[in-house]
Amino acid sequence: MVEKTIELTGLSSTSIEDAVSLAVSRAAVTISGIYEVQVSDITAVVEDGVIARWKVKIKATFPIKESIHE
Repeated sequence: MVEKTIELTGLSSTSIEDAVSLAVSRAAVTISGIYEVQVSDITAVVEDGVIARWKVKIKATFPIKESIHE
């Protein structure tokens, strides 16, 4: 099996988990078979002295199709 891993960024004003979930669900619209996600960075975006949003960088891994296009 051959896998591909891509890096994505998710943003949420609610939670870190929501930011990860949003990134995965949006990617799943065009990429099938995502089976592993690694959170590589978490950032709190601060506005006026309070956390306004959570920003996460994830690495999503999925299999590459076995058949080759001709």
